[in-house]
Amino acid sequence: MTTPVQQKIHDKKRTAEQIADMVKSGDWINHGSPGADSTVCTEAVAKRLGGGAGQLKDIEFWMYAMFYPHPELQQIDPHQEYHCIHEFFFFPWNRKARDTNNVTDWAQWGWAYGMNTHHYRFVNAVKEKRGLDWWFNAATAPDEHGYFNMSYGTNNCNIYRQTAKKIVFEVRSDYPWAEGGRFNTINIDDIDYWVEVDCAKYKWPQINEKAIKAKPEEDAIAKHVMTIMRDRDIVQLGIGSLPSACVAAMATAGFQDLGIHTEMLNFGLIKLIESGQVTNAYKNLDRGKSVWTFAFPVDVEWYYNTIHHNQAMAVYDINYTNNFDILRRIDNMIAIDNCVAVDLLGQQCTGFYEKRPISSTGGYFQFVTFCAQSRGGRGVASMTARSKHGTSRIVPFLPEGSSVDVPAQFANYVCTEYGIVNLRGLSGYERAAALISIAHPDDREWLGKEARENGLLAPKFPVSMLPKEGGARRYPSYDDRRKYKIPMGGEIWGFDWDQGYQSAK
Repeated sequence: MTTPVQQKIHDKKRTAEQIADMVKSGDWINHGSPGADSTVCTEAVAKRLGGGAGQLKDIEFWMYAMFYPHPELQQIDPHQEYHCIHEFFFFPWNRKARDTNNVTDWAQWGWAYGMNTHHYRFVNAVKEKRGLDWWFNAATAPDEHGYFNMSYGTNNCNIYRQTAKKIVFEVRSDYPWAEGGRFNTINIDDIDYWVEVDCAKYKWPQINEKAIKAKPEEDAIAKHVMTIMRDRDIVQLGIGSLPSACVAAMATAGFQDLGIHTEMLNFGLIKLIESGQVTNAYKNLDRGKSVWTFAFPVDVEWYYNTIHHNQAMAVYDINYTNNFDILRRIDNMIAIDNCVAVDLLGQQCTGFYEKRPISSTGGYFQFVTFCAQSRGGRGVASMTARSKHGTSRIVPFLPEGSSVDVPAQFANYVCTEYGIVNLRGLSGYERAAALISIAHPDDREWLGKEARENGLLAPKFPVSMLPKEGGARRYPSYDDRRKYKIPMGGEIWGFDWDQGYQSAK
């Protein structure tokens, strides 16, 4: 006997072609949450693009860190005459379209505050008045109660569900059921249609991440980061090959009882979980759980087996994992993220450099800045001293046409293969000297000359006088400050009027 829930599920099933037939010229389409990219519906819409009778034009796609490539959009409409892409975090397939044809809109944003800021114009409690016409999003099949699980793309879904007039889920059998957390499921009553995806045909791009070997300079960066890590640290790792080097270094260092609170669940963190070093036993929030919000399943079987009904993991919406107040409350949090460039003021750039979009801020600002404000917290901007083009990543000033993703006053640790420095509390002279000390040796003379000419170093101030954390220049070591937290609210320099002096306990 068919239950009412089963009947609703049956009645709302459509094909991707049927969805595309309902799309009208001028419609705005949200392409999905990162890790839950639309595949079949976007392809079906792309096939209808053109200027002829019955074809679609003036279609606008709103994309946020879309990893799954869509070459059909470029093949059918390479110069975006009939569609426009607004992409807020570039991956290679979309960056190539931008560079080749000078198309694709870009704007600075970041999780989670930035995502809410960009979407406030679309949100409305009255569905018919919402700003987006469609939201296409991948999810698991519904359970017996009619709930779809957001799985890899949980992060933005609770925002998106409030923004579109029509919601279409693309059901994938290769998506695991991710345990919450919160806002990781949506009921059949809250969507309009769903389509079934042939996962063999529309498979995620696969990468053998287990075979990735860190470069020597990445190994060196990881070893420097280990000098400020301790047992029971709560770890966040950014995207790229550096996480692999960091995990290997953590294993060598023998750290125990680590915890995880991250934005992206990547191969480095999965390897760390499998190593047994992660217990989450000493987290003061979400004890016993590895917290995450999205993933790109580039090794489908490995990611599925890691996440599916795993009670030791908790997937949350982006408004939790990247929340300023949450991050400030997690003791001994360390965020290790990649950076494009840092200038001698301490300004950091990750998204748009020298008039060219690289990616975007994502969660970089939140993790680097607000993890550093927790008790014992550290935010680490990591980068090789030189780019792949041989140019210095430490520069006198960020060049024209570059975004400032972390302002100078929020700078904490900066790490290259030549060392790690803590910029917190340093004067302008000290800060410039510290950064020059970890630049490529062949760039230090040039940086010093530029610094002196622009007043960032005194004409005769010796670089050897720079303060070293834990050294003799009145700069405490990390261990001395492990229980210190930047005071906010009722606290004054670590003193709580109700509880007494806290930071020395």
